[in-house]
Amino acid sequence: MILLSLHSFTILFKEHPMTLQTSTNRPTPATPVFPPGGITRPFSRVGILGAGETGMHIARSLLDADIPVTVYEPERELLDAATASARTHFQNAVLDGELTASQRDRCVALLAGTINLHHLKDCDVIVDTLNASPEARDGVLRRLNELARTDAVLLTCTADGDASRTAPQMRFPENVLGMRWAAGAGAGQWELVPVKATSERALATATRLINSLA
Repeated sequence: MILLSLHSFTILFKEHPMTLQTSTNRPTPATPVFPPGGITRPFSRVGILGAGETGMHIARSLLDADIPVTVYEPERELLDAATASARTHFQNAVLDGELTASQRDRCVALLAGTINLHHLKDCDVIVDTLNASPEARDGVLRRLNELARTDAVLLTCTADGDASRTAPQMRFPENVLGMRWAAGAGAGQWELVPVKATSERALATATRLINSLA
């Protein structure tokens, strides 16, 4: 296994090492070191599966980075509570002097919540944080196979970051990789865990997304 630290996160190459070229030994933003093919335009929208603590933490970070987010949660009460909590979070940031009122309004406007999975059909990236049984989660993935964009990158956010079970279920396994939060002595960091099929394009796209969470 190769462990590579880039900027504020780590990439773990478990199955197929990828050679990354840099001209310095210092940590650098990850996007330039990959071959062309990742998303270089602004993300049009990121989908989050699951309105639990992890999913909403990621959603808030993306909204802070001015990236539109749609949160899918099949339980309406949980979805309503989570989106209300997000609005409260941004309001508190205004009171604490961390955001202006217009910045708060922008973040709130970029957040959408839905109980309908088809609302993720136009997302560039979908992050799976669902807290569900394997059977229920597999059902969601089967539906994603039918409606997600063919170039959409799927990040499975689990404790071990292992996406090797998910990738074979998808029409385009090259678009799938894992991510996990690694708590350390400091503030911790996100880790990307590619599987054997993961393409360089998907890894470059995921890298750009993770940089937005810093």
